Amino acid sequence: MNEQAYQRYLETSVYTYLGMYKDFVLSLPDDIPSIGTLICDQITHPSMYFTEPSPYLENTYFGKFASYPKQRFKNEDELYITAVSMIAGILRLDETGFTKNRDVTKRITVSCRQASVLFSAILKAKGIPCRSRAGFMDFGSTGDSYMEHWVNEFWDFNENRWVLADVDGYYEYERRFGYSQFDLPRRKFLTAAEAWLGLRADTLHKNINVFSPSLLQGVCEYLFMDFHALMNNEIFYSYQPLYLRGGIEGLNQDELKELDYLAELLLEPDKNMAQIEYLRDTNEKLSILTNNTQNIYYDTFG
Repeated sequence: MNEQAYQRYLETSVYTYLGMYKDFVLSLPDDIPSIGTLICDQITHPSMYFTEPSPYLENTYFGKFASYPKQRFKNEDELYITAVSMIAGILRLDETGFTKNRDVTKRITVSCRQASVLFSAILKAKGIPCRSRAGFMDFGSTGDSYMEHWVNEFWDFNENRWVLADVDGYYEYERRFGYSQFDLPRRKFLTAAEAWLGLRADTLHKNINVFSPSLLQGVCEYLFMDFHALMNNEIFYSYQPLYLRGGIEGLNQDELKELDYLAELLLEPDKNMAQIEYLRDTNEKLSILTNNTQNIYYDTFG
C-alpha cells in the first residue's frame, strides 16, 4: 500500500481535533493496548444501565452500577460527540487524568461510536494513522450473529497492515477468548458494505441486529456512517443524507443501484479512494446530511 493511503488518516476532523488537549493526550502511554485499556477505563456503556447488572463486570471493572448518580443521563452520547468534549467530561469528573479502574460514578456513559472517535483522536495525535469504522460485530464465537458497532483500524508500520481494534468492550482484558480486542480477527467484523451487498443479493447468511425499523434501513444508515468515517468525518448516529429522511422505502431502483456502487467501492476503500472521494465531492445526495433536529425544523417550516 502506498504511503498516501494511510497518511490521510493522520488528518483530523471536527470530531477528532484535540485543540488544547493535544499535550495532555501526548502524555498518555504510547503502546496500543495501554491506550485502549485506558479508554475502556474512562467510559461505561449505556446498555449497562438497562440490563441486569453483571457481577463480573461490577467487581472487575466498574464498581456497583447502582451507585451511578440518578440525575445523570444513562446515555450521554449527545453530550459528548467530539473527542474534546469527551476528554473535558472525563477530566471534569476526575481532574487527576485518565485513571485506571475508574469507578462508574466518575466515567462518562457513551457508546461505541464515541469510544472509536476518542481512540482515533489519540492515535492521530501520536502520529499513528487511525480511522473509525461503522459496521457489525460478532460478539459471540459462532460467526453467524452480528450487532451494529463501531470499531477502529490503525496502521501498523512494522507489519504494514491495518489492525482491527475495539476499545468499547471488556471482552479481552484477560485474553480469555484467545485474541486481543486491540488486534481482532477480521472475521469478527462485518463491514457495512459487505452487509448491504449481501442483503441486496440475498447471499448474506448471517443474523444482523439493528435498532432501525427495518434491517435494510439499519444497514443503509451504517453504510453512510462508514462512508463518512472513511472520509475522516465520523458522523453521529442521527446524521444521515437529507434524501433519506423518509426512509429507504422511498428510493427508486436507480438510487438503490447507486448505493450498491458505493458499497462496492467501500469493500476496498484504500484501492478505491479516488472514486470514493469523487462521489463525496460531486454527489450532494451522499454528502449533504441532516439530523433529527433538522427533520423537525424542515417538517415544521420547510
